[in-house]
Formats: sequence, C-alpha cells, structure tokens
Amino acid sequence: MMNEEDKKIEDWLGRLQMQRDIDVDKNWKRLHGRIHREETKRRWLHIAYRAAAILLLPTLILSGYLYHRVDQLESLPIEQVELTTAYGVVSKVQLSDGSEVWLNSGSTLSYPKRFEGDKRTVFLSGEAYFHVSSDRAHRFEVQTSHGLVVSAYGTEFNVQAYEDETNIIATLANGHIEVEHTNTNQREDLQPGEQLVYTKSEGKMQTKEASLLAETAWREGKIMFRRTPMQEVVRQLSRHFNVDIQLQGKELYTYTYSATFTTETLTEILDLLEKTAPIRCEVIHPEPTANYAFSKKKVLIHALP
Repeated sequence: MMNEEDKKIEDWLGRLQMQRDIDVDKNWKRLHGRIHREETKRRWLHIAYRAAAILLLPTLILSGYLYHRVDQLESLPIEQVELTTAYGVVSKVQLSDGSEVWLNSGSTLSYPKRFEGDKRTVFLSGEAYFHVSSDRAHRFEVQTSHGLVVSAYGTEFNVQAYEDETNIIATLANGHIEVEHTNTNQREDLQPGEQLVYTKSEGKMQTKEASLLAETAWREGKIMFRRTPMQEVVRQLSRHFNVDIQLQGKELYTYTYSATFTTETLTEILDLLEKTAPIRCEVIHPEPTANYAFSKKKVLIHALP
C-alpha cells in the first residue's frame, strides 16, 4: 500500500513529465504572434483616430459654410421668370411644383423660380392652359389684369386674359376652380364644362356652358371654330398670324363660321373663307415707315353685294 511519501513522489514525477511535454518554442511563437496582432490592431486604431480627427475639422468647416450659404440663398428675393410666346407659337413650361402651363400666341406668363408661402401665384397676360399639381396646403392662383384671380388646389383650366380684349374668360376642364374679383368681392365657383366671362367695361361676371374642345384646341396648334361669329374669327386669326384684320360692313358681324385649321397659312384660310361665305378679302402688304420699320400686314374683309 502506497504511503504518503510515495504519493508525493509520484505527483512530482507527473508534473515533471508534463513540463517535458510542453513545446516552449511553439507556445512562444503563438504568444509572440498574438502580441504582434494586438500591437498592429492598436497601431491601426491610433492611425484611424488621428485620420478621423484630421478629416473632422474640414468637414465641420464645410458643413458650416454650406449651412451659411443655404441660409443666405433662402433669404435672397426669389427670382421672377417671364416667359413670352411669339405669335403663331404655343409654348409649354413646367413650374417648380410640377404644374404644367401651355402658353398661347402673344401671351406672357410671370412666375417665381420656386414657390414660397401658402400660395402658388403666377401672373398672366394673354391665354394659357393650366394643369395644376394637386396640393391642398398651397392654393394655386392665376392673377390677371383688372383684379380678376382664378384659383384652385389641383385641376385643369384655361384662362384668356389679353390686354386688348373686352373680356376675361376662364374655362374649367376638370375639377373645380374659383374666380374672384378682388376689387368688388364678386366670386363664382365653376364646374367642369363651365365658363366664366368677365366684362371689363361693366365689371360683371357671367357663367355659361362652354365647348372645351373649341376652347382648348389651340394647345395642339389648331384653330377651331364652331358656329363662331365672324368678329371672333377675325380676332383669333389676327392674333395667331399677327396681322390686322378688319371687317368692312355691319352685316359681316351676323355671319358665323365653322372650321378647323391646323397647318394652313393665312392666305389659304382667307381663300377658304371666300369660298364658304359671301365675302372678299383684300390684303394690304406692309410698307416701310419713316424710321425704316414696317407696318403690320392688314386684311380688309368686304361683304359681297
């Protein structure tokens, strides 16, 4: 039976054998590799911290500069854009809110590069068709002469507001619009297919049914007449071709005309008018004036006996 002394000797011999089995070189290499990896990791972290600190300062400076510039730009007055369409041409423009506007011959639209506040306001002289992007928080307003304002939140409508015309006309294609006269507080709401006529001389509003096809055909470069009085025919042709057309004889004001023109020239249209109505068209070509400018071409329409 093993006594206490023998047990101690056996335990000591076992530990000695364990020490002999240890691969010192292998363990040292493993420890050295771990120390090297930790040291490399600390070195790269130090470099990264320094790089971040170096880059942070320019970033903060740039951010401060950009913030200051944006604040400066927002405080500047908003630039107004003025678009004028030549005679015989239809222009199209997209506003900053996504709304689309078609501008008819001889018309001018003034609008801001970006809208601010609770209203989207533009100014029209002439004729334009508006496809307004829906925005219930910001009303869209078309301001014209004589204090007439056409407004909506998102819809499609046509406004005719030429300075030399006796009426201002608003025609609704879709949705809902409100027409208000700011000086007299008159206000009318229109439904699709309705048209409001404001008579400048009388300062009165009148609502009636409208032919949307005839009222908006100009967007596609067409001139459309549907039992249109000759006086209105002459007015539209004068503006489209930038000529002075005059009716010679009161009986001509009772004539009506129906036709659709697309690519026809003025000469071709006058020929067709002569073939379908008892009239004769006399063309007076422009002549040079004292300042070497040319007068506008004139067309006189006479009633045949």
